Amino acid sequence: MRILMIFQFAPYPPIFGPEKRSFPFFQENLKRHEVSVLAFGSPKEERNFRAVYGDRVKNIVYVNHKRPRAINFLLRIWFLFTGRSSFRRFYTRNMQEAIDKLVAEEKFDLIHCCTTLLAYHRLPKDIPLVADMPNVEHDVLYRAYKQTKNIIRKPYYYWEYLRLRQEELKCCEVFNALIATTQPDYKKFRALLPHKKLSVIPSGVDNAFFEPQNVKEEPFTAVFAGLMSYYPNNHGILFFLDEIFPLILDKVPLAKILVVGAEPPKKLQWRASDNIVVTGFVDDVKPYFARGQVFIIPLKIGGGIRGKALEAMAMRRPIVSTSLGCEGIDLKHQDSALFADTPQDFADAVIRLFNEPDLRKKLTDKAFKNVVEGYSCEANGIALNRIYQSAAGNGTPETSHLYTVETHDAKN
Repeated sequence: MRILMIFQFAPYPPIFGPEKRSFPFFQENLKRHEVSVLAFGSPKEERNFRAVYGDRVKNIVYVNHKRPRAINFLLRIWFLFTGRSSFRRFYTRNMQEAIDKLVAEEKFDLIHCCTTLLAYHRLPKDIPLVADMPNVEHDVLYRAYKQTKNIIRKPYYYWEYLRLRQEELKCCEVFNALIATTQPDYKKFRALLPHKKLSVIPSGVDNAFFEPQNVKEEPFTAVFAGLMSYYPNNHGILFFLDEIFPLILDKVPLAKILVVGAEPPKKLQWRASDNIVVTGFVDDVKPYFARGQVFIIPLKIGGGIRGKALEAMAMRRPIVSTSLGCEGIDLKHQDSALFADTPQDFADAVIRLFNEPDLRKKLTDKAFKNVVEGYSCEANGIALNRIYQSAAGNGTPETSHLYTVETHDAKN
């Protein structure tokens, strides 16, 4: 098939969560289809992509959507006062023109959008459309509204949730088939969209995370990774630093936390110390994962699947997580990870792993087995191809569970 993949972020290199999910789909599609790529991204990101994939991709078009922060802030205010969600800012006229031009010049059998919110743009009605759903975006906002204590953020998140819920469901209606990331997300979308073709394909793991790292593990060191400007990540690590880490330091004064990820807010940077290392952007997170004895996921907000958890599983890093932090991943308490939702329980779990190498090995052996067996990029590619065939009318009509790759909820 001739597939056009449209990305909300530059797909290569896959640094942040959305790209880490979408990039394996792109790689699998290259094995089976003629692929064209249309993506938001900078000229530098386009050059990097062309250098690696230029001879394997039919068309490559990047749309630079960088705006000054002041413009993005004004857009948020404008959308707030015009009754629309701030996610509308992802629409750009340049992307719309690029879509129209590509569709006019090339004949595509199917268009794959890496988020339903790309349907803020006008997509062709005569080409089968498939969309991935990395998160239930409006549900992430609702959880943020429930968690925040900020008197300004709280009403803003609730307003955003109400507006985005309408917009997200309207965007979903555009597509012939939808792909959820986890069973919990599938159930939420199924209740809201009972008439749509809906499947589950979990995220896969880049093979590079299975390779041994020539890095020495550091005693009493924990690691957290993610895009730090993403509110659920920022909220989670501040919760850890403010309420959990002091409890750990009381018992383990030499404990250290590596906070790895781009765009750390000032509020996070100011917490840097001998015990708290805030790296900012790094070219490769794997050496930092390898340095840690424990990988933490102290999230209280979010949705979708945690690519960082799958990467830690592949690298045999023992995980301590909140129940929400590994939602939708095949991990079980004291079998393949430790789960804790109160500050004291979370701190006790981290300290326990610092001091019990046999437990670390037991958890990582089981988690590694689960990620190898349950999160195969190749199996995901086969499932994705079946969804394409069904959406294009070339296969058996899809039911709510056909082509679904099963996942399991993490249980505390």
